[in-house]
Amino acid sequence: MKKLLIGTYLLILTLITTTNLWGQTKLSDSEKWLPVYDFDAGQFITPAQEFGPFARWWWPGNDVNQEELRREVNLFVDNAFGGVEIQPFSINVPMTSDEVKERVLSWDTPDYYENLRSVLDEARKRGLTVDMTNGSGWPAGGPFLDTEDGFLNLVHEDEDVVGGTTVSIKVPTVNNETDVPSELIAVLASKTVGKENITIQLDPASTIILTEKVKNDSIRWDVPEGNWKVIAFWSKPNSLSGTMVAAPKQGPVLNHLDSVKVFKNLEYLFREETGLEEYMGNPLRAVFDDSYEFSVDRHFSKDFIAYFKEKRGYDITPWLPANMQEKYNYVAFKNPNADPDFSFNSEDWRLRYDYDLTIGELFGENLIGASRNWLEEKGMLHRTQAYGMYMDMIGNAGKAAIPETESMLHQEANLKIMSSGAHLYNRPVVSAESVVIKSRAYMTTPQKIRLAVDKLFSAGVSQIIYHGVPYRYITESTTELGWYPFYMGFIGFSSHLGEGTQFWKYQKEVNEYIARTQYALRSGKPHADVLIYFPYMNVEGMPDNPEEIFTIGVLSDVEPPMNAVNETSADKEEWARKIYPVINQLEANGITWEWVNDESIQAAELDENKQINIRGNLYQSIILAGIDVIQLSSSKHITKLAKEGMKFLVVGDLPTKQPSFLNWEENDKKTAQLIKEACSQANSRQFENGSNLNSWIEDLTQDVKFTENYTFTRQVKREMEDGSRLQFIWNKSDKWQPISLQLDMKFKVAYWLDAETGAITSVKNVKDVSCVLAPYSTIILYASTNEHLNNRLLSKSESSVYQAQEILEINNWNILVDDMSIENTVLFDWENNDQLKFTSEEGSYKSSFNLNKIEKNSSYLIDLGKVCYTANVWINGQSAGHRINAPYTLDITKYLKKGDNTIEVGVTPGQLNGLIGEGEKENPRYSRFKGRGTDLMSAGLIGPVILYTK
Repeated sequence: MKKLLIGTYLLILTLITTTNLWGQTKLSDSEKWLPVYDFDAGQFITPAQEFGPFARWWWPGNDVNQEELRREVNLFVDNAFGGVEIQPFSINVPMTSDEVKERVLSWDTPDYYENLRSVLDEARKRGLTVDMTNGSGWPAGGPFLDTEDGFLNLVHEDEDVVGGTTVSIKVPTVNNETDVPSELIAVLASKTVGKENITIQLDPASTIILTEKVKNDSIRWDVPEGNWKVIAFWSKPNSLSGTMVAAPKQGPVLNHLDSVKVFKNLEYLFREETGLEEYMGNPLRAVFDDSYEFSVDRHFSKDFIAYFKEKRGYDITPWLPANMQEKYNYVAFKNPNADPDFSFNSEDWRLRYDYDLTIGELFGENLIGASRNWLEEKGMLHRTQAYGMYMDMIGNAGKAAIPETESMLHQEANLKIMSSGAHLYNRPVVSAESVVIKSRAYMTTPQKIRLAVDKLFSAGVSQIIYHGVPYRYITESTTELGWYPFYMGFIGFSSHLGEGTQFWKYQKEVNEYIARTQYALRSGKPHADVLIYFPYMNVEGMPDNPEEIFTIGVLSDVEPPMNAVNETSADKEEWARKIYPVINQLEANGITWEWVNDESIQAAELDENKQINIRGNLYQSIILAGIDVIQLSSSKHITKLAKEGMKFLVVGDLPTKQPSFLNWEENDKKTAQLIKEACSQANSRQFENGSNLNSWIEDLTQDVKFTENYTFTRQVKREMEDGSRLQFIWNKSDKWQPISLQLDMKFKVAYWLDAETGAITSVKNVKDVSCVLAPYSTIILYASTNEHLNNRLLSKSESSVYQAQEILEINNWNILVDDMSIENTVLFDWENNDQLKFTSEEGSYKSSFNLNKIEKNSSYLIDLGKVCYTANVWINGQSAGHRINAPYTLDITKYLKKGDNTIEVGVTPGQLNGLIGEGEKENPRYSRFKGRGTDLMSAGLIGPVILYTK
């Protein structure tokens, strides 16, 4: 009995110390790096440094010096960055001499680690968090690995055999140029019944496994009548090597499906000789793995056959031919999407689904899970983008300590895959590779940064990681701006936020907005109202939602069109036509949604209020929209929950299939029957399409309810332990938009939070909560169940030009740009002016206006209209403030006087036009910008400039 009591006490103590205030098991290292906390208004106004955005800090290999490194660490801190991710690589580094080349390619040397430690010492002093990439270059791997540490391919060779006789043939072999021999996995034979294009049609009933007949590399076999294919399957080392590694040679890409190799890689990178152990956990936070696009014909692992049988319930060996296809696992832009080499019948897709799902599970366990466990034992985390391969991306996001998405996934449908996985599996932070757009080099402005990060925030991201900021590296082969690793002609990527760029002077202001928003979006826990089933194992091919903006990072009214558009797939286009109306109607009604995977559906239970509980997270409904396939186990569980009273919605036809090959005919019938049964329950509904869900949405519980349909919004909800609510609302339109909300009676007080300024304004009447959102702006509602904020934290509401009275328009201006002067002119776009189209110099605009009288209790606001891209305003010689993004409006009441007034506007244009201008001048350092005149961006103060009163 005494032992029993002690054991019970220890169990209770363990539960107390390993659960957080939400009753969920804590992540093993989240208490330090990813703390759970409730919202505090004071911290929102001035958030801690850790809430600032991070930046990928690109190093030109090891051609760096410690003094400059320390200077840049301090530069990051002084400009409100929360951390950096160090990426040493060799991409586009101008190696102009053997000496330079030797320095650049000296990553993983004692000198490199000495440089790295000097950064970590300075970062620790200044409180800057540091992440590191998984080695140098991409994908993870390197010259310290052996061939046998790289990926394995499943490849095949075959031979035709005519039946009716006994044959003795050599086992067909495959080419192998590596120093590690191929391994024979299986030999089988199938009758051929035809050919379509390149695809050999096989008779599945005829397949014979011949592996046991192999003797001394030969097979002796009594061949039945007919024409046969003898197919040998081999596991072969992949010759894939990494890219951009800052070393004299590259080396194999790490086998991500083998935890032994994963550990070998990490143990080498953090070996004793590096001297990094003392920094693990302070300031080293995480190791980062980028997305998983590889050039592998067909992923394979040594334990695949046995693992597959355990997971899928049948032997894949006789069905391997259906998984042979040229470059099937190549990165999307290199994948020829060729026809399969072999086919049994129209159900081969199920075999490929089972194979892909199994590979994804091996990857999740052996790379993501193994890396997280290894790093957390060292006080660090694993951060990763769990996509690029075919896999359960939501489930694998949940295996990472910090799942990450990226701006180049474009659509919120893709962005939400990682944030949904984080929520479902209780990962407190979702990061994003941010503000990176293909083909937009040197086109980044503060407005575009704001749009990019707000799109990410509205998709559930809570940690921005810029892509990125380069080490200050200026040579005769770079522009005066310095090295730009990802500028590659017309496909150059857009970010490059270094101090040499045009808008660096505003970076701190941008970062402070992000820090306040991120503080709010990590408070409490995420709250999503409904879950939508996600049916895919990849992110490629998704079309744009017609109600989304900024999917490809282009602002069409200020910059040239995109040369290339995203390629879409026919099946996803068809699904999008069905799912997007559902999503848009949910959003317009203020209903937040996330994706759900099969594993999470199968983990769901109902609580006493009929809410869906998945690992401690509550949702009101599961929605199946526009799908015809779902796992049988999910169908069973949905039916169980529907019978217990779960709200269940189907939009479109009912699913009639399950994807696995095992007993597919029988299991398809079961799936169809189960979903039909689930749909017949009392709380289940089916709609033909997603265009009119209002009646169903009305039955959902909404603590914060939109009083109208607002098609201009996207939102994220966070819930505090006491039931208080934060709601981030993004106005994705370029118009002023009023919004009105109805709050549940449990909320005693409410406030509007402005992350741009840190201002908090009180809502006078919680029964009438409304505000006006400026173009492209955000606001955060804080509805509290009990807390009245201290008045010293509150600000007065500011006037806006919405429904204000126009007094006058200022039309005539004198413009001075460098030594160019244009007098008494109307406003125009510099892009269309021969004097100014090739400049990036700041412009000064001066004008005057007359006010006959100034009303004592009125506010006076100036609206600059269209500005490209930042504006500083002086009225009567006094600074009235500046704007770096929409709305370009300022309250100038206190600067005005009766009679004549002067106005001066200083405008900072973008970087690109000046670079093109230097190219046109034959400046050799800018030669690649020559002939880029069609890429010019809008520039200057375009207006109209209007004075309002209110």
